[in-house]
Parts: sequence; structure tokens; C-alpha cells
Amino acid sequence: MKHTFKTTREPFARYYLDCDSDCVSLKVARGLYGAASEMNLHIDELTGLPDCSFNGMNVNFSFGGGISVYGDGLDYLATETPELADDYEYIKNQMNPLRTGALIMNSFSENERALMKAMAIWGGTWLGHAVPNFADIAKYGTDFFREKVAHYRNINRGKDDFYDSVNVTLDAIDALGRRLREAAERQLEAASDETVRRKLRRAVKTFTDAPKLPCTDFYSACAVYVMLFTFDGIDSPGHFDQYMLDFYRNTDAETRYEVLCDIWQFFHNSRTWNLCIGGSDADGRDLTNELTYDILDVAMKYKYNTPNLTLRVHKGTPDKLLSKAADSIATGIGMPALYNDEVVCAAYEKLGMPPSDAHEYVMNGCNQIDIQGKSHMGLEDGEVNFGKALEYTLWNGVDKMSNQKLSISTGDPCGFMSFDEFLAAFFRQLDFLSDTACEMANKSQRVVAKNCPMPLRCLTTIGCIERGIEFKSGGPLYGHGQILTEGMADTFDSLAAIKKYVFDEKRLDMPTLLAALDADYDGYPEVYKLLCDNPDRFGNDIEWVDELAGYVTDHFMRHLLTLRTYRGGVYGGGCSPFNRAANNGRHTAALPNGRRKGEPLFADSIGAVPGADTHGPTALLKSVLHYDQTEVTSGFVLNLKFDKALFATDKGKNGFVGLVKTYFAYGGQQVQVNVLDKDELIDAQLNPDAHRDLIVRVGGYSDYFNNLTRDLQNNVIARTGHKL
Repeated sequence: MKHTFKTTREPFARYYLDCDSDCVSLKVARGLYGAASEMNLHIDELTGLPDCSFNGMNVNFSFGGGISVYGDGLDYLATETPELADDYEYIKNQMNPLRTGALIMNSFSENERALMKAMAIWGGTWLGHAVPNFADIAKYGTDFFREKVAHYRNINRGKDDFYDSVNVTLDAIDALGRRLREAAERQLEAASDETVRRKLRRAVKTFTDAPKLPCTDFYSACAVYVMLFTFDGIDSPGHFDQYMLDFYRNTDAETRYEVLCDIWQFFHNSRTWNLCIGGSDADGRDLTNELTYDILDVAMKYKYNTPNLTLRVHKGTPDKLLSKAADSIATGIGMPALYNDEVVCAAYEKLGMPPSDAHEYVMNGCNQIDIQGKSHMGLEDGEVNFGKALEYTLWNGVDKMSNQKLSISTGDPCGFMSFDEFLAAFFRQLDFLSDTACEMANKSQRVVAKNCPMPLRCLTTIGCIERGIEFKSGGPLYGHGQILTEGMADTFDSLAAIKKYVFDEKRLDMPTLLAALDADYDGYPEVYKLLCDNPDRFGNDIEWVDELAGYVTDHFMRHLLTLRTYRGGVYGGGCSPFNRAANNGRHTAALPNGRRKGEPLFADSIGAVPGADTHGPTALLKSVLHYDQTEVTSGFVLNLKFDKALFATDKGKNGFVGLVKTYFAYGGQQVQVNVLDKDELIDAQLNPDAHRDLIVRVGGYSDYFNNLTRDLQNNVIARTGHKL
């Protein structure tokens, strides 16, 4: 018997459960319509922009988490309103089994969960970033999309449930617009401040016609964009200076700059992810425009740690723009991160993507790569800890942090007669972890496709409506995957030490090395000193070490490209440690580079172990160029730390720009920079209240230094501060 609700709360859950269809996509669309029709809406009076987040609901739906249920909140409502307790108990009992995260975890085997707990890998637990074309709703209006749906429904017969779900979502978008106009009118009646009233009048005017009809000016386009952006769950804006340019040019200079400042405040306050500017088109033409420069001006004006700001660079990028980017970096915000079109586009063209689409790449999340409005590429699907692969090689599949056999047997390393045999065993461990992470990701993708459709993203991602295929089921044009890495340089240094001391110079035998590692070097001071003092470390332009690092990384990247995603693409690799580097170190046993068991100082990018690059920035860049970065299809983070004094002069900033241009010319993909004073960082640990505004670049994003764990703070401090 169908439940009859008395409560007026939890609209997403009520409308989802009231839907008579067996089609999950239609249920989700009905839930979205319910939320749009009944959620609390308002216009932020500081920015004049709407907020359509799922605030105050215990059953939520978002791009990253799918369906989530806050059971304690439902229990609280049942206690506070006992006359409605049956409703909340029913919602909890019906929606709990649909929690996306739980469904994903239940799909994993016991050993897969154990490997994830050991921080050797993870796979598939995150539903993934994407950059839908939300601005297209502002550009064309919902009526245009209804016509598009009707056109493709006639072409793709038998997919009525899918197209019905998209139409219901369009109804939800229109409901948001109507209700935002009403909210703005109510707030306008109560407002006395003239600046606030002016912004509210803009909102009333915008939502009188939009989103059904197209927007014409920068404010209205931003308002509709933010409406959808918050309703979706707050992800990455993507190539903002391109899709907003016509609206920007159609607005007077004073108004558009005010609105740009307002939306920058919104992006910061909502912890928005990655906004991209600049770049080139498929013919190599530069895409820089006045909005590109104004965004950099606003970033320097506010000096916020969010949103992540990325500048796409190519051979034709104006020197004026690079100079302004250096000025922004010099403020200490660590942004923009710089990406190289010639390398990123080449990587995607290798996958068969036409140049026209490859040149529409943007950054997503921290720094992963997406094709705006045309892809769902995981972002990210999983991660592999190189250090754990080496640990399992040394101990024949045993995890030394738990003494459990978690990985495959690759032989007792004491029986290996050459470094090539050892390296072959390491590759088998690395491949096993990579295969397992991808299999977990595919299990997750199957679960999500079945249980967590996303009709809002179907509307705004090319391929879904055209094919009649859901966003999570392979609808977008590109469904590739991205598996990230941790602990790269720790592993390279360890492999180099094994090659040098065990097999080449024979100053150590394998049993002694294993005994020292097992004891965490206690009782083996000579071994510990030998390994710690080893000068042959990655990041110092030591040819044989760098060649080994490149060989290992290229193996990892090329192996991933042989593995297919459930979404219909192939997996690729990248390195974006986010804030996980120190915790991965905590879960990794002693390694032959002299790091002790559980030491949180762990490589936080594709560069050297923090502090191990002692030969200057040019040497570091020459080392990382031994990777074939056109094989890398996700973000490949390189952290650089420069002395603050360097950026205090034009000569220093120009030297930095020249260094980056040379690195990119020789095949580097990405650079992100901290401009810091080491003494200031140390003082910030001792006196945090005196450094509340200190921002640092971590593993693909910027954050306030005080927000970082002590381990992460120490990682940042340990990075080499370069001088040119």
C-alpha cells in the first residue's frame, strides 16, 4: 500500500518515493522536482546571486555523493514531531538501502576493502567531478531544450522514460526560476540598503523570464548559472572566460566588474573547485580576452584560496598574460596553476579525440582534466600508492603495516639475481594494484549507473540527449577514466638505492636490507646512514635515476591505457595527491630511501621527495621531463616552491616565466607554485593566529596553512625553496 505523507519536509525523498515508475532516472528527476518546488530558496544579499543548495534536508542528492541519508536527522525530526514519526521512519527505511556510498562499498570484495584500508589503492568510492555546460541553459533557455528533447525522442524510439526524466528536470529548473523571482520580490520588500535593493531588482528582472528564455547580460547569465551550479552540488566552473564572454561584452564595464567580484565571492564562499581561463583553439589561435585579464585582477584583489584557478598556456600565450599570472602567483595564493596545451591536447589526441574537442579541455576538482560539456571521465576513479607496490615487492605481497597478505606473490627478493628481476616483480605488483583499482572503479560505475542517474547533467552534457543514454551509463561523448598516483619519488629513490647498493655495487645484500627495513632501521645505523646519505635521488638531474623514474612511470601510464572503463573509455593516469600524501606515508612501511615506517613526509607531486631536490629548479625540471607526459591523461601536478624574494622583482618574475616556458617547450604538462618564506611557515606553526591569511599550494589546490594537518604543514615546509 502506498504511503501517504503528512510531513511537508524532505521533499526529495517524498517525491522520489511517490513516483510510480520503476525507472530510477525518473524517480531521481521527480525528487529533484520536489526539491526545486519546496526547498528553502533565497538570494544572497551580498552577491545578489541565488542559493539552491540542498540545505536542511536529511535526504540529499548531489553529483559527488549521489543519494545520501542523514539518519540521525530523521530520528531527531521523529522525536520532535511524534505525530509525523511514521513519515520519517518510512523515509529512513526506504531511502537507507538506496544510499549510493553504501551500495558501492558493498560491491567490493573483502580484499579490495583491505587494500583500500591499507592505503595501497582506492577505487570507485567517489562519484566524480564533471564540467557540464550549465551556461547553455542561460544561453538558450529551457524551452530550447524541450524542443531538443522532442527531436531526439523521435529519433531514439523506445527511450521514453529517459526523455521523460529530462523533461521533469526541465520542469524543476523552471520551478527554481519562478520561486527565485518570488523570493527576490519578498526580500526586496524588506530591504532598505540601496545596494542590496539594486541587486535584488536585478534578480527579479532576471527570473521573470529566465530560465525559460535566454539571458542577455552578464548578471542574468551568472544568476542562472549559479542556480544550476548550486542545485547540482557545487563542482567546477570550467572555461569561464569563454562561455561567459558574450554575456560579459554585452554588459557595461562598471556593472560587469561588480558582478564578476560578486560571483568570485560566491565561488569562494561555496568552496567551488576549478575555474579555467586562457588557452588555444584547435588552430592554435589564442583565446585570451578581456575577461581572462579581469579574472586575474579579481583573484589578486581578494587573494582567496578558492576557487582553484588554472591558466591554460600555449606557444602563442601573450607575454602580458604570463606576466600577470606571475603577479598573481607572487601574491602567495599559489594560483593560477599553469597547464600546457601542447602536451594535454596531444595526450587526448593519442586517444583518438579530434583536436577540436581536445582543445576544449578544462581542469576539474583539484586539477584533473575534463572535456567541458562532453565527457564524464571519472575525475577521479581511483589511486595507486607506488610506495605500497614497492613494499609488497619487498615482502612478497605482505603488507608490513598489518602483516596481512594483501597482494600477489612475486617471489622472495632474496632470490632475485639481478635488478631487472626485482623491477619485473615490482611491475607485477604495480599492475596488480592498478588492475584492482580499475576493477573497483568499474564495480562502482555499474552500481552508480543503475542506482544514481543524473538527469540534470544529461541535459547539459553533449551525447546524452542525442543518444538517449544516461550520464552515468555512457551518454557523454567521452567516458575515459583517471587513476592517480602517490609516493612516486619515494619509490624512485628506493628503487635507485636497491639497484645501486644491492645489485650494482653490492655494498648491501638483500637479506640485510630486508632485516633493516623490518626493524625500521633500529639496530642498523650503518645501513640507515648509507641509504639516507645516498646522493642519487630523483629531482637532481641524475640521468640514470631519472631514466629509471621515467621508465617506471611510463609503464604505469601505458598499462592503464589497456584497461577499459564501464563508461566506455579507457583508463589513464595522473598525479594529484590533494591532501592525502602525508596519510599515504603514514600507511607505508620503511622504504630503502631511508624513510622510516609510517613517516608522513611523502612525495606530494611528480617532483622530488620534499627537500630532496638540492640542485636547483632547472635540475628538477630536467628530471621530471624524463616522463613522457603525453601519455598522461589526468592532471600531473608538479609542486614548486620559490623564495618570496625572487618574486619581489621584475627580473625574478621574468626569470620564472622563462623557466616555465622552457619547461613547457620540452614537454612539461603542469606547474603550480608556492611563493613562500620558510621562516614564515615555521612561525605560522608556532603562532597560527598571526598567520591566518597565509595560503599554500598543496597537492592540486590551495588552502590556508592553518587548515592543514601538522603532517601536511611539515611536507610544505620541507619542500625545497628554489632560487634562480
